Amino acid sequence: MNILSARQKQFCFKPLTLLFFWLIVSCTTGSTNLNELTCEYERKPLGIDTPNPRFSWKIESVERGVYQTSFRIIVGENEKEVLRKAGGVWDSGEIQSGNSVNITYEGKPLQSNQNYYWRVCIQTKNGEEIWSEPAFFHTALFNASDWKANWITTSEEIIHQSPVFRKDFEISKKIKQAYAFVTACGFYEFTLNGQKVGDHVLDPSVTDYRKRILYSTYDVTDHLNSGINVAGLMLANGAYNMRKVDDRYSWGGGGSVLGNPCFIAQLHITYKDGTQDVIVSDPTWKYANGPITFNNLYGGEDYNAQLEIPGWDTKDFEANDWQKAVPANQPGGKLVSQSSPPVKVTETIEPVKQTNPAEGVYLFDLGQNIAGWWKVEIKGKAGQVVRIRGAETLNNDLFPKNLENGDVFSDKFKYHSHVWTDYTLKSEEVETYEPRFFYSGFRYIEVATSDKKALDEIKVAGRVVRSSMELNGTFESSDSLLNQIHKAGLWSQKGNLVFYPTDCPHREKGAYNGDGQVIAETSIHDFQMASFYTKWIADMRDSQEENGRIPNTSPVLVGGMGGGVAWGSAYILIPWWMNQYYNDNRILEENYPSMKKYADYLRTLAQTDQNPEEPYIINDFMSYWYSLGEWCAPGQSDCPNHPVVNTFYYYFNTKTMAEIAKVLGKTEDAERYAALSDTIKQAFNDKFFNPETFLYGTDSTYQTYQLLALAGNVVPDGYRNNVVKTVVDDLEKRGNHLNTGILGTKYLWPVLVNEGHSELAYQVATQKTYPSFGFWLANHSTTLLEEWSGRNSHNHEMFGSVVEYFYKYLAGIQSPVEGKTTRGYQHIHLQPYSPDGLNYVSASQETASGRVFSGWEKKDNGFHYKVSIPANTTATIVLPGELKQNATLSEEGTVIWQNNTAVNQVQGITKTEVDSNQLVIYIESGDYDFIFSNK
Repeated sequence: MNILSARQKQFCFKPLTLLFFWLIVSCTTGSTNLNELTCEYERKPLGIDTPNPRFSWKIESVERGVYQTSFRIIVGENEKEVLRKAGGVWDSGEIQSGNSVNITYEGKPLQSNQNYYWRVCIQTKNGEEIWSEPAFFHTALFNASDWKANWITTSEEIIHQSPVFRKDFEISKKIKQAYAFVTACGFYEFTLNGQKVGDHVLDPSVTDYRKRILYSTYDVTDHLNSGINVAGLMLANGAYNMRKVDDRYSWGGGGSVLGNPCFIAQLHITYKDGTQDVIVSDPTWKYANGPITFNNLYGGEDYNAQLEIPGWDTKDFEANDWQKAVPANQPGGKLVSQSSPPVKVTETIEPVKQTNPAEGVYLFDLGQNIAGWWKVEIKGKAGQVVRIRGAETLNNDLFPKNLENGDVFSDKFKYHSHVWTDYTLKSEEVETYEPRFFYSGFRYIEVATSDKKALDEIKVAGRVVRSSMELNGTFESSDSLLNQIHKAGLWSQKGNLVFYPTDCPHREKGAYNGDGQVIAETSIHDFQMASFYTKWIADMRDSQEENGRIPNTSPVLVGGMGGGVAWGSAYILIPWWMNQYYNDNRILEENYPSMKKYADYLRTLAQTDQNPEEPYIINDFMSYWYSLGEWCAPGQSDCPNHPVVNTFYYYFNTKTMAEIAKVLGKTEDAERYAALSDTIKQAFNDKFFNPETFLYGTDSTYQTYQLLALAGNVVPDGYRNNVVKTVVDDLEKRGNHLNTGILGTKYLWPVLVNEGHSELAYQVATQKTYPSFGFWLANHSTTLLEEWSGRNSHNHEMFGSVVEYFYKYLAGIQSPVEGKTTRGYQHIHLQPYSPDGLNYVSASQETASGRVFSGWEKKDNGFHYKVSIPANTTATIVLPGELKQNATLSEEGTVIWQNNTAVNQVQGITKTEVDSNQLVIYIESGDYDFIFSNK
């Protein structure tokens, strides 16, 4: 049976997606509920470190037209209090407002290390009063004086080894609750009584430790016992102590050593009698070297199981010969609670094939390129050393393939061949091992014994390691290539969302702002990114130089420094997008002074670059690698005219700053930035635009330059159609293939669709020959690549911006950035495009206001369109195609448009009209099922 035909017959966009959609519709009883209560974007967060946190909630209802007219928030110190509808800490009183996103706490001063409970009550437009269930948040250590612990380390210099620390303490009372606050300069794993605390890995998330150090908060009430307890900690180098190591891979010119790895830990125990104890890190802790003999963020990790210390972090262990810890040099950064999603092992991938290329050599194919590490279960001989490596290809080939007999591990790149873990067996029993303190990117895993003798048993799995944001959107269509592109894009984001957006998980691991900027809107659609980006934007703020420049990577400790103005622009664009998507004003308020400083830097740069006589053009500056333009277009790494891109982003940033100032009520700044952006725009056109050829910056069409000018609305009046034509003609000349790098690719599809070329947009997206996404996938790629040719890294997320086109245009769920959906999705603009050859699309998007569903299918009797609009919002729907005289529209069997006029009123549909020869429907919240016949 043809699967797509079966789906078409049943009008099933995708079984799981439809099942979820109908669960939303049918699994309630008609009541309205308040769900997904969050504090600072998190559910039941531990360690909230802002004294005025923000609350959000979502309203779910199967009824149409449900709106909040007022709300009341209460906050108390215990659950019973708020269940009684009393708020001893804060009672906002009834506030007349429909807002349910980021409501700021305005109650009594919150105390450090306290549990708080809160509820919200809303009134609907029908006068119904609805209370939420209680929600919870816990506060961090607000003040530096709350920290009683000391930073401690080893007396000797830590180079490759990973020391283990322990501390005995006694509990003689019944515990009410206990929280631990822990961090390190480097990485750590924290235990209590022999059990790992929490499920974080690679903790804490990397920052510039000289400016800011993130600590984690753990509820450890259930980890403690009456009597003697033991706190244990394994300490590793992380990004704090990176060294150049002979015969192991290191990125760039060498390592970066900020000091000896160190840690700080504080355990707060509250007893049922009201008394408290605080256990702290200090020189009474003891340490010894553990079984990890080598750890390096780039080079890998070695583990000698023969050096294990059984029971080292339990009460029965005698540590008489262990050394005393010593106070560490203060790292300099401020301790800040880690509110971004911690890095975790999120999935385990079993191999799809394994071979035995030689005696003692085993090769495994996961079938999926991942970021993370390997897990092995092996049985051999005591003392036998097993080396484990990963790679993205086999046989030194350009592309991956399904593993077959005769294939060998690819060692052409040192970031694969010189990255490994050497595991030394301690026994002749089955032993299990996986790394703790490094990660890499790979699809294939090679296991080889040092003595070239076979293992008795071996089992291998891939462990996916990433920052643990929840998935936020779904997309499925009748075109399997689009589905594969979306899946590969998801996997590339999973591989490059580790601490911050990285360029790749193996070679550089750097937080390149340009890569993160172009993929940001896609990531916001695919994942819940708010708290992750809040952390990363703080990294940018920390990295800002005295002159206002935002470096090309943030933080600057890991990765390289190549980039240009488009890279630093992340510091203005991403906060702005967060404001639009999440209705977050605070991210603008907190960063506005530093954003202004960056905008001033750009203005100074334009006046002091290699051609200061052009005061509104950013020409080349500093050195080649610092003033790049476009990056990785087909057949070229760089672009021919850097100043075009640099000046465009100077204009785009300035224009965006005018919008930001307006939102923040800074009228003078808004007027100044708007005027400056107009001046830059004029200078940009005077310098780069040829009114005879309609080209920007070159004598022949360079797609990115044309697309930037169109997307930024820079093109002079009367020339827009001609500039669009240059892009269309060049695409068609190339057989409907793109010629863009990471910057132009983001804007290619929006420009084409908005300029009336949606058919061409689809043709470009679904090409299968070079250069295209289909070319990568036809060559067995499971992630997105660095270069269209397939050279170098096979896991870069930067070209994944194509997925914006899937959500915003094919599914039609427009974001606030396009200007028709309002900030925070309080009013949603739906305008799906249905190109020839595409038979159905099904997508959902979890917005700040709730879940939006948009699913359409072409059928013999018309265009079937199902939508779900969250409570407390409204929507506008623009149906595809030019409206014909005999068109009809029905909703759940009731005709609402016929004979070119609206007929029959339906609850929830407030108006139907024709605009620009398209049928437009205005609806209230709820679920709708339309059939549009327009033949």
